[in-house]
Formats: sequence, C-alpha cells, structure tokens
Amino acid sequence: MIGAYLVDRIVLRMHKGTDTWQEPNPTVDVNVKAFIDYGERRIQNEAGEVVVSMAKVLMRPRDIITEDFANRAANTLSYKDVLIFDGVEHAIMKIGKSRDFSVRSVDVYVA
Repeated sequence: MIGAYLVDRIVLRMHKGTDTWQEPNPTVDVNVKAFIDYGERRIQNEAGEVVVSMAKVLMRPRDIITEDFANRAANTLSYKDVLIFDGVEHAIMKIGKSRDFSVRSVDVYVA
C-alpha cells in the first residue's frame, strides 16, 4: 500500500565500512523511491540530543544495521548512510518505523 505514496526519487549513499588499513571503502549509491515530508521537527537523535530535522523521508521497510558494513545487503539502512535529494547530501538523524500490525514504512529524519 505504501508504494502508491512513494512519488519521490532519492539516492541512498550506503556506507561500506573500512578496509584493513582503516581507510574507507568506496560508497555505493542506490536509487530509492520515497516520500519526502518537508517541515521542521524537533526530534531526539541517536545520541539522545534534541535536534531540528528539516524533513522526514518515508521508504519501504529496511533492516537497520550498526556493524558489518562491508558485507551489507541492499535493503539495509545505517546512521552512517547519507540521503541525497534536491542536490543536497542529508545526514540521517533518526530512524523509526511506522506500523500498525506489521512494519509498513521506515521513517528517516534528516538534517
């Protein structure tokens, strides 16, 4: 059902971790259908700080990962990733899930 509302195209720049010398691996850009809900919101970020988010991006459900970035699947999302839309790279501030009886979408708040 959420697919009908995903009218925006964004790029998800996926962080792929570091190599054995602690140099960053090349990132991978994935085109994603989403819905961008512009508007300022006060949210609590991953570190527990209250920050202002400039937009909420809704996407199809994705697994949220915190480690093993080099071997990650295409349907994953991390706080180290970047969303690109309107020609601007947006840092991910908070990741949540909208649900009723099952997960219907992933809500990503960006700076």
